[in-house]
Amino acid sequence: MSKTDRVQRTALAEAERRRSVLIRAGITAALVVFALVVGIVVISGRDTPGAAAAPASVTDTGALRAAEPDVETLGGGQTPTRVLTIYEDFQCPSCRAFEATFGSALDELRTSGAAAIDYHPIAILDRMSTTDYSTRAANASLCVADSSMDNWLRFHSSAYEQQPAEGGAGLTDDQLTEMAVAAGAPETVGECIADGTHTDWVASSTQSVLETNVNSTPTVLLNGEPLQLTTPEALTAAVLAIS
Repeated sequence: MSKTDRVQRTALAEAERRRSVLIRAGITAALVVFALVVGIVVISGRDTPGAAAAPASVTDTGALRAAEPDVETLGGGQTPTRVLTIYEDFQCPSCRAFEATFGSALDELRTSGAAAIDYHPIAILDRMSTTDYSTRAANASLCVADSSMDNWLRFHSSAYEQQPAEGGAGLTDDQLTEMAVAAGAPETVGECIADGTHTDWVASSTQSVLETNVNSTPTVLLNGEPLQLTTPEALTAAVLAIS
């Protein structure tokens, strides 16, 4: 065999070796990508939560309804004639201002039986605290509502009176528990608050609300229609105008 033939055969062998290495590398890379894709699919499927069980205190629409037993109803049935629906976030400064301005008017409309108030505590401002305070406060309020709506209304007022500044850690679970017990909830409410019993439901409820194009708080509806708020007197007049 000539020197030229030996050089050519060596070159061909080297080329074949390189091609084999590349093929094996390609197969290995493909398997790695496939494994990653499968892993992602499995993890996604495993981590996707089912529908969170609704707290016993909420209505079919996911609201906490504050209404007197003798609230005016349509044709003497179960549906209130007038329903004010309020979407709020306990970390929201505008919600605190709304409660300070309109809270007394809402109480009067409710206690007189003129309207039912449907409260939706949602959590869209977790980013404004370092401890997901919006979610924790909403969960705490639901823990209180498990005992009674009267307790919840007192907790609701206190939560806005003691609303923490944005950007911090918010109230601790112990502080929320103290507030809840002061509102009338039993001592066992602390377990519900610390365990985040209703946290998953708060997340799913918030997502459901956002899908209805409610994207700011407070959002106020009167019998399902957006209500432009000016003064407490105008709010009361708008409600009572519905017969």
